[in-house]
Amino acid sequence: MRVDHKSLQFRMTVRLALVFALATVAITVVVIMESWETAAELDNDELAHALLGEFVSDIAWLIPVIALAALIMAGVTLRRALAPLRRISALAGYIGPQRTDIRLPESELPSEIKPLVTAFNQGLDRLDTAFAQQRRFTANAAHQLRTPLALLSANLDLLEGNGEIVALRADAARMTRLVNQLLRVARLEAQPLDVSRRIDLAACAHRAVSALAPLAVTQGRELALSGAEQPVYTKGNTDGIEEALRNLIENGLAHTPVGGVVTVTVDPGGAIIVTDQGSGVSEGDQAQLFERFWRGSNASAEGAGLGLSIVAEIMQFHGGRVSVDRGPCGGAMFTLLFNSTDQRSSRETR
Repeated sequence: MRVDHKSLQFRMTVRLALVFALATVAITVVVIMESWETAAELDNDELAHALLGEFVSDIAWLIPVIALAALIMAGVTLRRALAPLRRISALAGYIGPQRTDIRLPESELPSEIKPLVTAFNQGLDRLDTAFAQQRRFTANAAHQLRTPLALLSANLDLLEGNGEIVALRADAARMTRLVNQLLRVARLEAQPLDVSRRIDLAACAHRAVSALAPLAVTQGRELALSGAEQPVYTKGNTDGIEEALRNLIENGLAHTPVGGVVTVTVDPGGAIIVTDQGSGVSEGDQAQLFERFWRGSNASAEGAGLGLSIVAEIMQFHGGRVSVDRGPCGGAMFTLLFNSTDQRSSRETR
């Protein structure tokens, strides 16, 4: 067992041991001196030796035993008194931007620590309120922008096409996509995904590819799906996974040259892989790729830096992760990796 020399329990135990040791020495010295003075007054050296011998044999050995027992009891008492602190410390580790609702229990705490925990919970209340206000502002602003953007896009479609009109339509489409992504971010922050249901990853991939196939054709690119012939079951949220796949596929289409292919592969081990034929992601950009509003040096003009961060948040809700590597053709290869799949159910379905 590793001893933490900076812990309160260790320091209190050491100090108690020093106090008991000093008390034992002091009591022994006092008793010896009193016995010696008593014998000296009676002018009897034999009596003095007898008294000291009786003290050592009958009393002195009890002092360190009692001190050791008291020290052990003090250590155990202190450890039990600090047990609630260890529990609330473990609970505090779960607090984060997605879990601002957690509060530390104030019961069974030492009276000296309770005011600190109360102040900490009050600080969390203020932070939770601030986060909620920020989320409401983002959601309301994005929602209010959707209607004028829809009207703008509709009016632009009625105008005769020329170079400037086409550019305006592209700008309006980009703004609409950004607003929709902001709404998605606000919803993810306001209401965590329910990932308790049994879903089929292959079916999710098939629906996402089918929804974006017309976009790929319009852009002069191909969209392929493999490994979706048999179901792959896991616990998750269908809408969330399809949203993550759509973001990855749109990202792949944006970076793949005309005539290229974006491939979606369902791995029976519990993963979905999206591979494009673009320029790939440099190692220096991989660490920041999933941060909000971060755009790399080779980012497309249409992107706002929100799509991949949404993918990362969705996978975090599922207890999985998203990673990026170099694809077999030199492009980017994004992998949605889920922690567990229902392999037994998959085999039975086959």
